[in-house]
Amino acid sequence: MKMTIIGATRGIGLETMVQAVEAGNKVTVLARHPEKIKFRADNLSVVPGDFLDKDSLQNAVSGSDVIVVSVGAVPGFKPVTLFSEGTRLLLDILKQQQTEPLLIVVTGIGAGDSAGHGGVLYDKLFKPLLLGRMYADKDRQEALLRSAYKKWIIVRPGMLTNGPKRGEWRALTDLNGINGGKISRKDVAAFILDQSKNPAYMGQAPLLIY
Repeated sequence: MKMTIIGATRGIGLETMVQAVEAGNKVTVLARHPEKIKFRADNLSVVPGDFLDKDSLQNAVSGSDVIVVSVGAVPGFKPVTLFSEGTRLLLDILKQQQTEPLLIVVTGIGAGDSAGHGGVLYDKLFKPLLLGRMYADKDRQEALLRSAYKKWIIVRPGMLTNGPKRGEWRALTDLNGINGGKISRKDVAAFILDQSKNPAYMGQAPLLIY
């Protein structure tokens, strides 16, 4: 399998890169700061570039079977458009290709119809004060995928930890009674790899928690 990961210098993207490479996949990563990627392997290629730069993005995703979008932004009070603009550019590029790769896009708890399921502190304090602009753009990103592409999975992790890979999780599409939950970055990456091989959640947006 040929996989492209957009946003692999840290967090979920980094864990996905390492696990995908160790599983023997041919992996290409697009990175604004390629010097930060210290991991090396014969089946890993690093493309310098940006999610918002058409040429480097096109180069990174060319010929891929699976594209993982796991970009991040710094929380703050400025308007955020990175997620929606980058996704729109990616979809424009894919429309020009003859193949239709699987898109796995990481957003988070609080995006789309998972809003209100993060727990009281997250929903009432943390998200509105620090993440409101970011999640407004994640909502736009999710809406773009739903309206303009067919082969997609949206992954919404709960509160992220640096814990070990357990190899187990709950992937929830019915959020009745759910108020928060945790998941390690390593297990989010394991879920992404599992779905890349067996996309059981095609066209869905599971919330991922323990």
